[in-house]
Amino acid sequence: MTIFSKEGKVHTPKRRQRVDAAILDAAEQVFTQKGYQQTTMDAVAREAGISVGTLYNLFKSKEDIYGQVAQRVGEVVLRRLDPLARASDPEAAVLDLIRLRLHNYTNDRLFFQPFCFPAYLGVQPEPSRLGPEVNRLHEHYVDLVERIFHRCLAKVGQPGTPDIKMAVCLEGMLNVFMGYWSEPLQSDNLAKVARHMKTVLLRGVAPAIDISESDPEVATSRALYISRYDLERLTELIEVVRDFGKKENQKYADNLDEVLKHARVTSPREVPPDVVTMNSKVRVVNRTTGSEHVYVLVFPRSAESAPENISILNPLGTALLGRRLGDVFTVGGEETAPVYEITQMLYQPEASGDYHL
Repeated sequence: MTIFSKEGKVHTPKRRQRVDAAILDAAEQVFTQKGYQQTTMDAVAREAGISVGTLYNLFKSKEDIYGQVAQRVGEVVLRRLDPLARASDPEAAVLDLIRLRLHNYTNDRLFFQPFCFPAYLGVQPEPSRLGPEVNRLHEHYVDLVERIFHRCLAKVGQPGTPDIKMAVCLEGMLNVFMGYWSEPLQSDNLAKVARHMKTVLLRGVAPAIDISESDPEVATSRALYISRYDLERLTELIEVVRDFGKKENQKYADNLDEVLKHARVTSPREVPPDVVTMNSKVRVVNRTTGSEHVYVLVFPRSAESAPENISILNPLGTALLGRRLGDVFTVGGEETAPVYEITQMLYQPEASGDYHL
């Protein structure tokens, strides 16, 4: 769509507002499809039907555009959720809050992502660089969630957990459930999932355990490495599986939890390039049968999306995590258990600079 005159000029403030809105519409679509890291000013300009030079005349940088897109999304989020703070039934307000966040999870991500990704990954612009209005909106959202939960907890006679922000707990659960565990929700089970999340959140959330990279309880003689980012996500996944998964999945989550207790934790940028991390692609030979397969280690949500994908909760997937190229191992304790060897590292996100995968 061409939104400028042939000369590429904008003549009035009103026209400038329309032009900015059209460009931000285009940018929102590109950011949603490609993510912040993969989006370029060229891609935004193409989507908007303008030249890159014109785009730079109107916006200072990709970060500037993202900040304005995030602000628009945040304003919509707050308009949608603000009435819940004044709802007559506090318990229904909490349920509606969760339901609305689930239902609009994909559309709202551009506003929430900068506040969810750890800053050390460098995959999203830091909130401080997005402008004061985006940060004000997020602070308002956090305060709103705290007020909604506080009213509900007061009604049911349950004290809140000291030093625990319910907004942080809610976002963590939503991100893990939607990003790692569940396929996109269907309308017929949305209410059921929202009720379950409400129950889990209201019964209390334990403070997160800080695992230091030098913690002697983490490092063992086994050379099993994991990035801090993978550890954070997998720890959250285990909690979600225990709350939402079937018995079989909970057993696999317990197995994964035990593996994580004996991992050497490092920053994503310091993970050795021959270590199997989340979303790594490896060639594995079954030395018992001589057959070989290529596996991509993924979160449960993506396990069925490609034939080579293997869930981290699959016993073989759990066994692959943290292994190194050339490692030989078995799955299970039986004497007849097949013997596997990792023979080729085809892709590792950290080695490619894809720290967010």
